[in-house]
Amino acid sequence: MFKIISSLVILLLLTIFYKKCNSHYSSSQVILITNIDDARRILIDSDLLSRAIANQGLKKAFQISNPFTNPNENYRKEFLKVLHKTIDFDNNKWQRFANIALETVKNEKVLKTGFIELVPWVQKITLITVLRGSLRFDANVYEVIDDVPKLINDIWLKSKQYDKNQESIQQSMRLLKNKIYNASLMSQSKDENIIVIQEISKIAHKHLNDIQELPQLTSGFINPTKDELETPLNIIIPTYETMWRVLLYAILEIKVREILLIKNNSKMKKNNHLKNLNNSIDNFLKNPSYSTLKTNSLNLIVKETLRLYPATRSIFRTCNEIKYKIDVEGIHRDFKTWGDDSLRFKPERFEKPYTSYSYIPFSVGKMKCAAADKFAPTVAAILIAAVLSSVDIVDVVDNEAIQKYQKNPDLPFENHRLAFDKMIINLTTLSK
Repeated sequence: MFKIISSLVILLLLTIFYKKCNSHYSSSQVILITNIDDARRILIDSDLLSRAIANQGLKKAFQISNPFTNPNENYRKEFLKVLHKTIDFDNNKWQRFANIALETVKNEKVLKTGFIELVPWVQKITLITVLRGSLRFDANVYEVIDDVPKLINDIWLKSKQYDKNQESIQQSMRLLKNKIYNASLMSQSKDENIIVIQEISKIAHKHLNDIQELPQLTSGFINPTKDELETPLNIIIPTYETMWRVLLYAILEIKVREILLIKNNSKMKKNNHLKNLNNSIDNFLKNPSYSTLKTNSLNLIVKETLRLYPATRSIFRTCNEIKYKIDVEGIHRDFKTWGDDSLRFKPERFEKPYTSYSYIPFSVGKMKCAAADKFAPTVAAILIAAVLSSVDIVDVVDNEAIQKYQKNPDLPFENHRLAFDKMIINLTTLSK
């Protein structure tokens, strides 16, 4: 009886969402959505405004205005055109990207063997590769980028209580923008290397008036400024934030998990797609592109990492002050869909076609991430391949970040920003 009543309540709320988004209904309630059918209906039927309102915290904290944070349809279309042009890589561009990733991992300013903190190392590799590989920042980015991951992390955490931390956030943002600006200035050929930033600026100028003159459709939306529309952080933040987390959790599952199992004398069998991983990596790096990734084990590893550890754990939509929280992580771990081993890292589960319906790491519908199908998984695979082909983790220090996994190595790793911020690993280079 309770389940029936709960289903009726959710159905009623969904009806409000679908049919009354122009009404004056008001509520501060947050509706948790844990069912994939309901989640897909909300994501497919929701509009730009419902997403923009839910993401105003990002706008305020990072002073950005992109299709995630403002509801102007014309601006969104032109922004996506630039983005598609930017990420439409041919084989030569993918090879260049892979070379940059490999060079980044091995660079003396990044590669510090011995005992290091895992998370800052992963963040630095990801950010430099994204800036150089996608946005064409010059190699001199190494000289100015040391503090950027820390600043982004600091702003992200403090944004949860924006009003309380507003002054501190703004101070960090001034430093962050200065670092990014200096990195872009150091490009050797500005006309070619920062074309993406230039294109964003052009779009911002073109749509500035109509975006700034949007009616205040709701108290939850704040019209953007010129600087917010032009900043390269509009692309950097979503790309970098997703990719470093994918890289981190792939490393944890592929390398750290193995160390923990050995230390606990576990007899758990290694996943089929991890047995011949070195061959998969070598083959992929010889010809890195989405076409080669599709038939490579790395493709399944990326998908399984995003399933078990989605970078966006919850997707929010807000309609007339009713907030819907879609529990992506819960849906991705539901044993009814994924089986009794749903909490286990098992890449081969994506060999089965039924998995795609319940797999929503990049949302679904017209507002699905533009990079979801080809660019994002290929970038993630290149980052994973570059790290695992260059270095090895030979030990994990028994500290607070890892202790509970030392005792129970089968547990899924915690999936939040601070889970492993103090984790120490022993890193060594691989000779080729």
